Amino acid sequence: MIHGRDNESTALGARAAAACRGETGCVVLTAPPGYGKSVLLDALLRAPACRDMAVLRAHCGEAAGGAGAYAGLRALFAPAGAPAPDRPEPEPGEDSPAVFLPGPGDAQRFTLTSAYPVFRRLLGHVLRLTADRPLLLVLDDAHHCDEHSLRWLEFLLRRAAGQPLLVVLARSSGTDPRAPRAWADLLAHPPVSVLPLGPLGTDAVGGLAEEVFGTPAHPRLAERVAEVTGGNPRTAVRLLRELRRRGAAPDKAGAQQAWELGGGMAARSVRRVVDRESATVRSVATAIALLGSTQFPEGVAVLAEVDRAQAEEAIAVLRHAGALTPDGTALVHEAVRSALLEPLGTARAANLHARAALLLSDAGRPVEEVARHLMRMPRAREPWMTAVLRDAAARAEQRGALAEAAGCLRRVLEAEPDDVEARLRLALAVAPDDPLSAVPLFRAALAGTADTRGRAAIAVQYAMACLSVPLPAACRAEILGALETAWDALASGPERAPQLRDQVATVLLLMGRRGTGVAAREHRGTVTASYRLRTDRHETEALAALRTALAGHSREAAVKGARRALATPSLQPPPWLLFTAAATLGLADETTEAHTALDTMLRREGDEPTAWVRVLAGSLRSHLLHRDGAVLDAAAEARSTIAAAGRTNCEARLVTARAVLASVLVDRGEPQQAERLLDRIGRSEPSGSALAYLLYLHTRARTRWATGSPRQALRLLRECGAVQETAGVLSPVLTSWWVDTCLILAAIRPAEGRELAEQGAERARRWGTPRALGLAALASGVLTPGRAGLDLLAESAHQLSRSPAVSAYARAEYALGRALLLHGDEAGARERLRKAAGIAGGCGALALAESARSLLVSAGGRMGHAAGVPTGGLLTTTELKVAGLAVSGASNRQIAQRLFVTVRTVESHLTNVYRKLGVRRRDQLTDALRAVHGRSWPVPGWSVLEGA
Repeated sequence: MIHGRDNESTALGARAAAACRGETGCVVLTAPPGYGKSVLLDALLRAPACRDMAVLRAHCGEAAGGAGAYAGLRALFAPAGAPAPDRPEPEPGEDSPAVFLPGPGDAQRFTLTSAYPVFRRLLGHVLRLTADRPLLLVLDDAHHCDEHSLRWLEFLLRRAAGQPLLVVLARSSGTDPRAPRAWADLLAHPPVSVLPLGPLGTDAVGGLAEEVFGTPAHPRLAERVAEVTGGNPRTAVRLLRELRRRGAAPDKAGAQQAWELGGGMAARSVRRVVDRESATVRSVATAIALLGSTQFPEGVAVLAEVDRAQAEEAIAVLRHAGALTPDGTALVHEAVRSALLEPLGTARAANLHARAALLLSDAGRPVEEVARHLMRMPRAREPWMTAVLRDAAARAEQRGALAEAAGCLRRVLEAEPDDVEARLRLALAVAPDDPLSAVPLFRAALAGTADTRGRAAIAVQYAMACLSVPLPAACRAEILGALETAWDALASGPERAPQLRDQVATVLLLMGRRGTGVAAREHRGTVTASYRLRTDRHETEALAALRTALAGHSREAAVKGARRALATPSLQPPPWLLFTAAATLGLADETTEAHTALDTMLRREGDEPTAWVRVLAGSLRSHLLHRDGAVLDAAAEARSTIAAAGRTNCEARLVTARAVLASVLVDRGEPQQAERLLDRIGRSEPSGSALAYLLYLHTRARTRWATGSPRQALRLLRECGAVQETAGVLSPVLTSWWVDTCLILAAIRPAEGRELAEQGAERARRWGTPRALGLAALASGVLTPGRAGLDLLAESAHQLSRSPAVSAYARAEYALGRALLLHGDEAGARERLRKAAGIAGGCGALALAESARSLLVSAGGRMGHAAGVPTGGLLTTTELKVAGLAVSGASNRQIAQRLFVTVRTVESHLTNVYRKLGVRRRDQLTDALRAVHGRSWPVPGWSVLEGA
């Protein structure tokens, strides 16, 4: 079976059919060696159009051309030994070519006068053959053909016009013909057409692979084989057979083996060919290996020290040798480059790379091309080289190629070790994947900067880039010292910088001010320069937005700033920028956008995120899930985060995840187990985040409250509030310490809580989210007696029902039901308590659900199904995602692929969704979801293909 040659087979068949109709023609089939010219000729002879034709076929081997004049014609018309296979010749007579064609060894020079008698007699012989039936003359490897034979073919095409005759000549395009002038004249003849054979495509190589392996091959295997062999059929078959011999399978793993094995085969083959070629070809091959492609032919010629025409001829030789891709623009494999450069010594290679870099720079080529050569030199020798490396690093940073940027910057520092800017840029390039390795670079940049403003800018970058890792006490002190020293200096005078001061404030909020002092403000190292950081607008906006959110100033401004930060044109924004934006959006109850930012943080360009990044993103995600009432999902995310830390020294960064797990245990009625978990964290967390410490204090207070120690809980809650106030965190929703304080005081000393409730209400009004307003109404409602208190609690339930805070909504319903029961409204209490029990049970807050059920029973009620309220309460975040995808039309398998879970897990979630919503089929989900969330609520639908 012939693969990938359908068009060529059809064209040859059409020319044969035309010859049968009396049209004289000639086709020159050209291709590099191994492209299957002979196989295509075999297929032609089997074609229906050739069945009624007389066929004379010969092979003009390399030796035949040296057998003197008419060697090609003797092979075609008077073969030695056996007669032509399909048409036996009669015994030689006076008109037989065997009689009048000169014998082998005749090296006479061609002249038309001496050749004419032979030409005329051979023409008569052919005309007698065509009188009997159409004639097909096939000469393979015709590039070896002698001049006499080629001149006669031209003579034949002129004199036999209108005869049923087709001449097919197959010649290699990678070899100089033996008679170039005769070929030029023949190709200029009108009946002659050239049919080039191109390389095989991926589909054709896939067909070859299926033929070799006996089973369909993975598309990646076919793609890799086609790429590494340049589409050469012979080489492709050889590679595929070798893969099969080695036990490789035609799958994705086999594709990688094909790439590696094919690269080695190509390298050895090219090396043998190049070693046999002239010095010119070898020089051009070396130049191409250095430059990486042939798309700068002038550069190839200059570097090889040859003229342009010689370079183009050598490129053609290399393409036919399989060194270049089919289009001739690049080497087929890195192994071929290595093989071509291997003969060069270290010193000569360095000199050639220096010449190549200068050549490309002078030609105005992109700095990335120039930098690649500078990177292969032992060091940057001249100032212009470091300038190029800086520019190349900047371009790499813009497109998110941080590893490439880091390589260039390291070379800059080798040449200029006191360059603070290069050191800081290197730290920022290294930090996303290996923040611990970036710490010494940040420290050196900080120690090498003199002015307060520059040190503050570096400290901001230092702190945020290393946000996910536990910094040693000395490093933490350096950062805090630089920030605190700058705090006053940036407010006025020559160092005034309001934007930078806001960034300093934000970082201090994130890190806390514990453990600082005079010693922390001292920095060691030799100060070499002042530094003015080139601030990134998106990073500045991210920090400003978080600062606004933590201070509780303007929700609109915070959300707008976070969204602008996420709109960064960078392909790979730093993880901390995404984390900061997600935290801001979470505080603003833009939950979907917050989770999307965290997804982006974990899927930066498809790279596997580091343990540090997984811990940072997972900690925030688990906290967001828990504060929204997705208790079980929060626990699963927290456990996954702790597992992601593995054996890395991330324990200090697991405070948030462990606190979330402890909160889940409290929600599920296991406060003693939560206490034991919190004991593993300890009270002091000097190397961690101040926000994590706040969460720890709040969770510890909840556990004490749940274990029956309200006074200890109050002390911890007030400490949490004091830490927030000292740090300038005035957000009413970061932690609900003030709400819990009011709930405890309502039972023991209501008057003490009213001032705190009023302060919380003021901050909630300023922030303006339904969550904040609902919590404020809850805090005030439990402290206010009579009908006014009931109205506040009803307002709390209403506001929280409009927010993502499902568990807080359940708490408000519970508080309202309890208050109604005390007020004597048992019917109203039962309705509220039943709703609280259903919502709390549905989101996993079992302790609250049980309390609501107990109070409901004491009010004379039973846990039935209240109208308009789903039996199992609201859906968890994961269940909501599964339901949304199901509504979008996705199958269980597609949902599993989208969410990176098993099909069994999807089935389990759907079962819970059906149970909670009281439906039995998928087509009932849309109405059920809108019945729970309101008719205007958009059912979430994600593209089935997104992320697949």
